[in-house]
Amino acid sequence: MSLLQKLGHLSAPQLEMMMAELRQRAAGLGLPFNPPPTLFNTRRALQLAEFGRDRGRLDHLHRPLFQAYFVDGANLSDEGVLRRVAEAAGLDADAGLAAVREGRYARRLADAAAEADRYGVRAVPTFIINDRYKVVGAQPYEKLREILRTVAREG
Repeated sequence: MSLLQKLGHLSAPQLEMMMAELRQRAAGLGLPFNPPPTLFNTRRALQLAEFGRDRGRLDHLHRPLFQAYFVDGANLSDEGVLRRVAEAAGLDADAGLAAVREGRYARRLADAAAEADRYGVRAVPTFIINDRYKVVGAQPYEKLREILRTVAREG
């Protein structure tokens, strides 16, 4: 299921409200926030991320991917954008793009999507704790700490 399909349950006003909240949170943290006006399919970027994971560079991909999308408003399915992201993360961009074109990680992504569906994940981020608790959405640090303390007390 694509991002558009997952967000399909949101009306245009709901989606705009969500984006306004994200803009407000970013502004409160002094962060730039300029996502593209169109929701692009991110499957190719996710495949590049899996390529990076296999090479121990996944953590190095996060910042350039977020920068490209949320600050530069770039299309994460565009090969030029993916090339820049891969290079910024210190990956072999040609090998990464070849893996994306071949769909080398498509099965892994499908399996991850199926697992998310089993847990009822409909938003990102969603934290599943001890297979019993689900925390949906970007939460303030204090809220996450409170939840984790509750989980620890309950055992």
